[in-house]
Amino acid sequence: MVSAGEPLSVLLIEDNGADARIFEEMVHEAGDTLTIVWARSMQEARSKRDGIQTPFSLIVTDLGLPDTQGLETIDAVLDLFPNRPVVVMTGLNDSAMGITAVQRGCQDFVLKGFTDPFLLVRMLRYAIQRHETERQIKESEERFRTLVQMSPDAIIIATGQSITFVNPAAQALFGSPRRQNLEGLHPTELFLGPDSEQAVSTIISSLSEGRSHQDIELTLLSQSSSPLSVEMRVAPITVGGERRAQVILRDISLRKLREQELQLAQTVFETTAEAMMITDANKKIVAVNPAFTDITGYGRDQAMGQDPHILSSGRHDQAFYTEMWSTLAVNGHWRGEVWNRRADGAAYVQRVTISCIRNRQGQITNYVGVFSDITREKEASEKLRHTASHDALTGLPNRALLHDRLEQAISKASRDDSGLALLFIDLDGFKPINDTHGHLIGDLLLQGVAERLRDCVRESDTVARLGGDEFVILSLNAASQQDAAIIAQKVLDTLARPFVLNGISAQVGASIGIALYPVHANGGEALLMAADHAMYAAKNAGRRCYRSAAALPQAKASAASC
Repeated sequence: MVSAGEPLSVLLIEDNGADARIFEEMVHEAGDTLTIVWARSMQEARSKRDGIQTPFSLIVTDLGLPDTQGLETIDAVLDLFPNRPVVVMTGLNDSAMGITAVQRGCQDFVLKGFTDPFLLVRMLRYAIQRHETERQIKESEERFRTLVQMSPDAIIIATGQSITFVNPAAQALFGSPRRQNLEGLHPTELFLGPDSEQAVSTIISSLSEGRSHQDIELTLLSQSSSPLSVEMRVAPITVGGERRAQVILRDISLRKLREQELQLAQTVFETTAEAMMITDANKKIVAVNPAFTDITGYGRDQAMGQDPHILSSGRHDQAFYTEMWSTLAVNGHWRGEVWNRRADGAAYVQRVTISCIRNRQGQITNYVGVFSDITREKEASEKLRHTASHDALTGLPNRALLHDRLEQAISKASRDDSGLALLFIDLDGFKPINDTHGHLIGDLLLQGVAERLRDCVRESDTVARLGGDEFVILSLNAASQQDAAIIAQKVLDTLARPFVLNGISAQVGASIGIALYPVHANGGEALLMAADHAMYAAKNAGRRCYRSAAALPQAKASAASC
């Protein structure tokens, strides 16, 4: 707003010097602070405009100038000063021209011969004030129009009988390329679909009651009958003195889809049988599902904010975790098996997948761990593996496992330039006991023999059952004939003691063949065959004794004893 006394500058365009002086004297007589700059022609006015830094506050112009006349002058001034208020001076009997000037965009006109200086100054200041008000209104309207046109929300103005305005977003929402296809429709013709009645009744209610309605979710149809999920807001407004409803529709189809996806994800998170754990970038737990509690024993409240290290069993060293996090950083995920500990202290093994979640900038925001308890699976697998490599009756390694251990032992002995002994044991007197007392007693006897044989050797040695009543001892600690003989004699002595089986006393002996690596053979099969031949030599010598295999030509033969 322009207040009286505020210093303003006025450009006076007047070719008559007398009229210009009268105008200036009247302004000064009113005691106003208006500064008058005088131009005698339109050309001079242009020079004055270009020669100042601060635009003039007001332009006052005569209509009869040396280089323009009448309406031409009005248009020239408005073109030269498009953003400045303009007041024209007309002849005493030419008020019609003044009215025309106002209609063409000037703020006011004054008749020459006007004698009230105070009224003149007031009129000039009002012209400036009016122009400023009009400018603000125009800018406000432009801003509003731009907001409406650029709004991503559909904006509709309606009466109870017709649609009077739609913005481009409304055209796009309802699938109409032209405004004219929507404007003029009755609200019931625009708002179609399952919730059309609610939409129209909300508009009518807003018009009749003069109140707003917000955040109403509706399902409508486009002009091509495609479903629309929208959020509706209705407010009463006044346009041209008439009450109308401003309807804002926001397309929430994508939001609804995201909500459904989130609901589905939440349902999966809550119901999946696999445990799920989410941490923040600092590895603090922010979410766990019910399966996590079922597997670990930790409730949600106990786990929230904790480090996943609370599950650690202590079975993995720091190198294991360093490798895991390094793989995560490079690949974005890690899969493997981890031994952890439940809340009650029980250890269990889990199959784990850990993934990194990154934002658009590539920064890690979360880690997601999905795991399942595979303890029983591992136990079953271990049992199956044990069954495949061990004798079902005695629990001793079977022929396949013996061969595997024998090959490994020979490789190690070869590297270390050391030796080992293989003792082939065949029971003497087993068949009569088995035939007389039955297979149950025979099985118990074989189990008893296996137990006594294990007591004859060190933990690093292997006792295996080849089948029937044949056993083998692989000793890594017996590198000489003397060492092997000590073991053989210990076996003979321990088997000589009677076995008590379900109240039945049974006694067996053994024939033992000894083969040494590399004295008697260079390979596993050859060593086993050499020991087998030596065992038959023991049987031929009268049983219940041991014999050593024949030495290789390049090795010294070892003595045999009974």
